[in-house]
Amino acid sequence: MLSAAQSTNAISKSLPIFIGGLGVICTILIWFVGTYGVENNLNRFEPISALEAMIELFKDHRFWTSLIETMKRLVGALAAAVIIGVPIGILIGYFKSARHFTYVPFQLLRMVSPLSWTPIAIILFGIGSAPVYFLVFIAAVWPIVYSTAGGISSANPVWLDVGKSFGGSDWDILRRILIRATIPSILLGMQLALGVAWIVIVPAEMLGVASGLGYMILDFRDVNDYASIAALILVIGFLGVVLDFPLRWLVTRYSW
Repeated sequence: MLSAAQSTNAISKSLPIFIGGLGVICTILIWFVGTYGVENNLNRFEPISALEAMIELFKDHRFWTSLIETMKRLVGALAAAVIIGVPIGILIGYFKSARHFTYVPFQLLRMVSPLSWTPIAIILFGIGSAPVYFLVFIAAVWPIVYSTAGGISSANPVWLDVGKSFGGSDWDILRRILIRATIPSILLGMQLALGVAWIVIVPAEMLGVASGLGYMILDFRDVNDYASIAALILVIGFLGVVLDFPLRWLVTRYSW
């Protein structure tokens, strides 16, 4: 027999799972009611048709090829955003003069929608994957820059005083104290960047490339295959959740 405390603990652990499952069921019901019996193309988005189309989608080699292409672009753009964004964030977080110097230009660039850069990306890089890399990079770099800068500027000043009292130079303090203290902020910036990049990459792949998940949506639209569009939208959302999970775990693990 379980004690009262054990029963309460078991209920408290299972309650979030129950509420989460209830939310999924309510979402599917709203989806079904919103598309059931509609006499236009919207009824092809209903759940049963979408699930049937999803099964066929997984059997289609074009889906797996497109998924690989999308993931290559995502990983490449995110890697560039981390390589460039983290040093810039450290620079503007540690040096106030650099922060003041870059504030207006960076804020101006950050507030521009990444997709607004499409004409410039095409002029610079032509048609193909390169503009997609550029657009995703532009979307992902700013969360990394400002999250890193925030972590640097909010580091415990006592740690800095201790480093200086032991004769540490600016480089020693930056390398041995600040960068290590900023790891949680860097990971959080990467998580935010991943979310923004995943949102941007699909419409970016609708602009002049012949592969990727975004291109597949256009392809299905051209042949009026709305059930497959609904299935692909579900897959994109699910993949976003799966991609977010490792970084979410790292943020929790290293949030000292």
